[in-house]
Amino acid sequence: MRGAAIIVLALLAACAPVPREKADNPVNQRAQIEDALRSDIATLASDDFGGRQPGTEGEAKTLRYLSRAWQVAGLESGTNDPAHPWFAPVELAFTTPAVGTLKVVRSGRQIALPTGSAMVYTSGARGLIERAPVLFVGNAGAGLDQSELAGRVAMMLWDHEGDVEQREALLRAGASAVLAVVADDDELAHLAEERRRGLYRLAGTDAISTIDGYVTRDAAERMVGATRFANLVQAASQADFKPVPLRISASIEATSDIGTARSFNLIGKLPGKRPRDGAVLILAHWDHFGSECAPPGAADRICNGAVDNASGVAVMTELARKLGSGPKLDRDVYFLATTAEERGLLGAEAFTENPPIPLDTIVAAFNLDSVAIAPGGSPVAIVGKGLTTLDAAVEKIVRESGREMGDETVASQFVRRQDGWALLQHDVPAISVSSAYASGKPFDKFMAERYHKPSDEIGGIELGGAVDDTLLHIRLVRFFANTLDWPGSTKNIPPAH
Repeated sequence: MRGAAIIVLALLAACAPVPREKADNPVNQRAQIEDALRSDIATLASDDFGGRQPGTEGEAKTLRYLSRAWQVAGLESGTNDPAHPWFAPVELAFTTPAVGTLKVVRSGRQIALPTGSAMVYTSGARGLIERAPVLFVGNAGAGLDQSELAGRVAMMLWDHEGDVEQREALLRAGASAVLAVVADDDELAHLAEERRRGLYRLAGTDAISTIDGYVTRDAAERMVGATRFANLVQAASQADFKPVPLRISASIEATSDIGTARSFNLIGKLPGKRPRDGAVLILAHWDHFGSECAPPGAADRICNGAVDNASGVAVMTELARKLGSGPKLDRDVYFLATTAEERGLLGAEAFTENPPIPLDTIVAAFNLDSVAIAPGGSPVAIVGKGLTTLDAAVEKIVRESGREMGDETVASQFVRRQDGWALLQHDVPAISVSSAYASGKPFDKFMAERYHKPSDEIGGIELGGAVDDTLLHIRLVRFFANTLDWPGSTKNIPPAH
């Protein structure tokens, strides 16, 4: 059990009661909030925390720091489990790639692919298929019939909205394997680095062994011919496109190393006056990729995750301080710092499987993820807009705060890629309300320069929008925690107007 003993011993030391400090009322509230956010982010994203990888000493330091800060803010344990105060165990199983080979045959002859132009993986200990016919599916996925895919290797196009979901749909529909065509060697190297970190799932869940991989466009052209592949890509852009058999076969063998790890969600609670009337949930994932984020030999290998997601955790912690020092609210407010979000929303999924309160009593959930992107005064977007009945009330509060609603294009692309999605699958009204997803330019800059890179450090971080979002969430939580403003449970909450 990787790292479990280190983490448990370190976390127990953090659970001693800490006297609550009285909150100050600073003359310059924005400056005070920005200083607090910067301090929390600097600590959580420091090299000393090693990139906050689950199952490591970095996890222990992270949760120790947060649990103490939350206790000082006036929170109490929110696990509602005397056996596990504050820290809810999350058992993980993982596979890391070992060896993978791809052989392609056309007209009885093996095709020589460019060196390093293909990477293949299995989610189990060993995956093997031999001489399976290859079917070009373009961007198609969920709509394909099992009879079209069974026994075949599906070749899809990568780097489009919904590419991950397409791959998963093809595998669920019965494809023997999926090969995704990426643009070039740089994109392949990036994806290979992500896969090197391993595939994770909750231990105890059914593990279905799958085979998938990536090939460069150059390799795909070698397989079917450059002109034909160009024609296939063009055809795939048409609405009436149908999958095309390629008259080539693929043999794939891949092996993985398998292990387990114990990690923890941190759950705190700000008790309300009327807990029987439900609860408000604030959540943010604390984890990142750890100390091997770049290839061996790189000058900096730590993924510090300052924006993603030390910034979200910092805002959540500042909300605990502000709400804990204010008047007592009607409803309980739960604070959830999730593990293994970067591994597939697994901490949030574990929360839904073993929640401290019935999920249908959560009247509103607000996820905070990568909030330190936009400058102050930026508009706001809702990740998950249209999926809950919270939108109208949220937009009203946004306007009353002197802010505007922005472009929803970026926000709509991230609904399935954040912890709120795991809650939405269990009918919990969960959204993200943030300036970070309301404008393409600053978000694109973050994705290009910092996202999942060692460069995501405290230096040069933009906190103006994060300060705005902190102040906005104080109003949001107070509104939804007030039974007069937002009466009833999720079963009878007011409809959107």
